[in-house]
Amino acid sequence: MPSRIAINENWAFTQVGGGEVNADGEWIRVSKFPTSAHAELVKLGRIPDPFVGLQEWDVHISDDRYRAWLQLLVDGNQNTIRVWGGGIYEQDVFYDTCDELGILVWQDSMFGCGQYPAYDDFLEKVKVETEQNVKRLRHHPSLAIWGTRQIQTTIRTWLMGERIGAIAGNNEDYQIAESYKLELDYTDEDPLSDFRKTNFPARHIYERLLPEIMHKHSDVYYHRGSPYSGYGKVTTDRTYGDIHQWNVWHGSQEPWHNWDILSGRFVSEFGMQGYPDIRTVDYWVEENKAEKYPQSRVMNNHNKADGFERRLELYLVENFRHAFDIERRVVVVMMMQAETLSSAYRLWRRNWAGKGKEYTAGALVWQLNDCWPVTSWSIVDYFLRPKPAYFAIRRELATYTVGMTRKETKTPDPTHPNSNAYFSIDAELQIWGTNSTLEDKPVTVDVKSFDLDGEGVVEAVEMKGVVLAANSSTEVFKGSLEKFGQAVRRKLSQVPRTLIVSARLIDEADGTILARYANW
Repeated sequence: MPSRIAINENWAFTQVGGGEVNADGEWIRVSKFPTSAHAELVKLGRIPDPFVGLQEWDVHISDDRYRAWLQLLVDGNQNTIRVWGGGIYEQDVFYDTCDELGILVWQDSMFGCGQYPAYDDFLEKVKVETEQNVKRLRHHPSLAIWGTRQIQTTIRTWLMGERIGAIAGNNEDYQIAESYKLELDYTDEDPLSDFRKTNFPARHIYERLLPEIMHKHSDVYYHRGSPYSGYGKVTTDRTYGDIHQWNVWHGSQEPWHNWDILSGRFVSEFGMQGYPDIRTVDYWVEENKAEKYPQSRVMNNHNKADGFERRLELYLVENFRHAFDIERRVVVVMMMQAETLSSAYRLWRRNWAGKGKEYTAGALVWQLNDCWPVTSWSIVDYFLRPKPAYFAIRRELATYTVGMTRKETKTPDPTHPNSNAYFSIDAELQIWGTNSTLEDKPVTVDVKSFDLDGEGVVEAVEMKGVVLAANSSTEVFKGSLEKFGQAVRRKLSQVPRTLIVSARLIDEADGTILARYANW
């Protein structure tokens, strides 16, 4: 039997075959994770170097901790979780708990962010591993999609009362093949084509081997990869399949306010980093207080994202007035993450607009959890402490929500067609509501604008008799912000009035406030 070292109450390290680690044959005891014991065991030659032989090293999570993570997901109004191809096939208790709690599981095959071979002995290993796990997991009612990639954070689908069973073949392998311009003809659906003779041989795994196993042993839907569009389209297509939308944070580093033009049919990845609770930061700093500042070696070692310093600062400086002491920086970065992710859900729920208008059918935020104390894209830290983003997302995934956005339009003055000096700038306010039940909901929409400089309420409008369509978003208002006190500008030097617009959905049956949102 493997030997273990306990880590807190919920973790244990396993050394395959056991072994001694010091002169008297006793295991080195540890109390924290990550731990110096791992380095000590490597030094003593009792476990493999983590970058050489990770297959001989295993970490176990307790049943209670699995349940705690999944309960947080449910309590956060989310209904799906993704197990990605860069992770593991989870223990039975994970899937049992998802069955019990009503969570849909998007299950990737264990292929992630790479180019895999397709020679015979490797294919045989893939076949055995896949068959074993398909047979182990196929009976779970929670199993929704089988594909290839991560435990990602959580998903939200706008679909109601419908199982979306499926398995995905890989994570981002098609996307990587596109980036390296490998031999990838999406129009080639000829069953006789031998993809093993191309420089993208893994396509044989995703389009031949895995679907054959799935069809033989299970009726769960199989999805070739994530992202994957199908219909001869590339993986960045916004109208078919799923998309990984990383042009906020990665890619072109768009402002998060542009989520509405960065949408897709199903957004299976997007995210923003956020610090964990300051108590978690204190945990990894320990007694070394001299390292408790943003750019310290210890702090940098607890963020594994490439270029995180520049990316965090870009989004901070564009949106916040902030300081550099760690206590205040932790708070403002958490607020930025909350604003970014809630904005995505708010704008994309609007795109579930009824039959024939299901432009965005769901979204998966990267990520729910951390496997060690760290700054990451998670919305709950390693110690199960929810970040503000967790609560912001929970609000946006409530049964009823109200959303707003503003769009500025610069229009040339037609009386001066030969000059760019004459124009008008008007801000359009757009308001919508969402309803995820199967029945229409009559509401009153109460809208007020406030002057941040202290003039109080500028304008108040009550819209009665609004009906939120079942399982859909409903457009409520679209018009000039001039109606709410914002003057049309005719010079760039004119400073716009600092208006906050607040909206509430009020149940017409009993006066209950169903939802609220303030647009700054």
